[in-house]
Amino acid sequence: MKKQTAITPDTNSSASAKKVSRGKPLLEVTNVTKSFKVGKNLMHVLHDINIAIMPEEFIIILGPSGSGKSTLLNILLGLEPSTTGKVVMNGIDITNKKIDQISKIRYHNFGVIFQKADWVRSLDVLQNTSLPLAINKVRKKERLKRALEQLTKVGMDDHAAYMPTELSGGQQQKVSLARALINDPPIVVADEPTGNLDSVSADKVMNIFKDLNERLHKTVIMVTHNIDYVRYASRTIYVRDGTIVQGSEQLIV
Repeated sequence: MKKQTAITPDTNSSASAKKVSRGKPLLEVTNVTKSFKVGKNLMHVLHDINIAIMPEEFIIILGPSGSGKSTLLNILLGLEPSTTGKVVMNGIDITNKKIDQISKIRYHNFGVIFQKADWVRSLDVLQNTSLPLAINKVRKKERLKRALEQLTKVGMDDHAAYMPTELSGGQQQKVSLARALINDPPIVVADEPTGNLDSVSADKVMNIFKDLNERLHKTVIMVTHNIDYVRYASRTIYVRDGTIVQGSEQLIV
């Protein structure tokens, strides 16, 4: 098998606001609110959120802990319902869809990377990477082939036979990315993906996201509290106290 070049973009190049594809949004939330009942009290977490995310954008959702950004991400992914408002995912209104219907839509539209990766500890890196295809009943030979292709793209093919727990934090995030991309989703979502990494590993992961966006034309949505990463984004959405700060898209530095 011919070895492919790993994704290693120029780490010295600066990100700038890029021209995004026109047309319909891939993701759209309209007048979304979210409240939780805590005892006898109602806690309001999100207030009248309106966002339209276009194809090929690199969106950073920025905000301090407790600002509501993770709740917003869960609503964008259809992992939890909004209290009021509408959520449209790639042209499909999921607001009143059943959980299994939303799961299918999410499977075909999103690759998701969390701060701490979850692994099946009895499976090696290659097998863990192939798991999303197993859920979709792809034959074993085909899913392992595609898993190796994705590991090659992130420079982790030589670790395919390792157990995930034998890898460093940065290596595990690269494998998480390979797993997220195995179904070739149009949208890659990352929730604090560098939170547990040292600065060198974090920069490598961020440049992989940048390359996915600029070279492979993936829409990237990343949640973070680290303002240093704003320079990678084509647009920044700053969330504070459950609302989007007006003019926050000018935070590109």
